[in-house]
Amino acid sequence: MFPNVPRAGLSLTKILGGINKTLNIANQVIPLYVQAKPIIQNASSAMKVAKEFLAPVKTTSNNTTISNPVKETKKEPETTAPALSNPVFFL
Repeated sequence: MFPNVPRAGLSLTKILGGINKTLNIANQVIPLYVQAKPIIQNASSAMKVAKEFLAPVKTTSNNTTISNPVKETKKEPETTAPALSNPVFFL
């Protein structure tokens, strides 16, 4: 009756077109997920650190305050080159 109207149904070209669109979206989403995963994991660690900063300060019976213990790391002394007043030319 209407010869130019396409048939409504599944065909191989429609299925392949749908698979192609799905794979294109997956190729865009997977790298975003890989990049966002460490950020999400670090957010939970940041929340733990924030809770430690907001923790109440403990007091002893002598009315001395004890804050939460902080691990101190030893820093190596920084060595800097002496400042030269004259320009240096490399040949």
